[in-house]
Amino acid sequence: MAYWFIVHHSDKLLNEMNMKRWLGLTALLIASSSFAQSWTHYAKTDGENRYFDPYRMVVMSGVAFIWDLHDLHTEASEQGKVYRSVLYPTEYNCRGEKKRVLSAHKMTEKMGQGDSIAESTLVGHWIDVEPDTPDSRLMKAACNAQ
Repeated sequence: MAYWFIVHHSDKLLNEMNMKRWLGLTALLIASSSFAQSWTHYAKTDGENRYFDPYRMVVMSGVAFIWDLHDLHTEASEQGKVYRSVLYPTEYNCRGEKKRVLSAHKMTEKMGQGDSIAESTLVGHWIDVEPDTPDSRLMKAACNAQ
């Protein structure tokens, strides 16, 4: 009986196991946000310097997860609270060259340090990554991670 169940439901079980593994890795990465102190610069814009965390990247089944840090040139505020950087956990569909930002964490200090004054969940539709942009450079770094 158990053999029949495993044989006839193996695809479903494997998909559930992969999903559980993916969710577990993602939760571990999010929970360990204080782990990485080493950021790699990948772009400079008019309003910010952009960095990614080379130690907290995961690529699985053509989808890459990466932490994107936007270090603001001038402080900003939300509801009277000042923040100086924003952390964006981001997913890239490496095969489809698309991305989606999972959330935004506004931090009181530069380089993602200090307290989080606001967190917004942003998970939405995948959007195209345009070539020769900061996003395309970040996607290349994320998708080439081992």
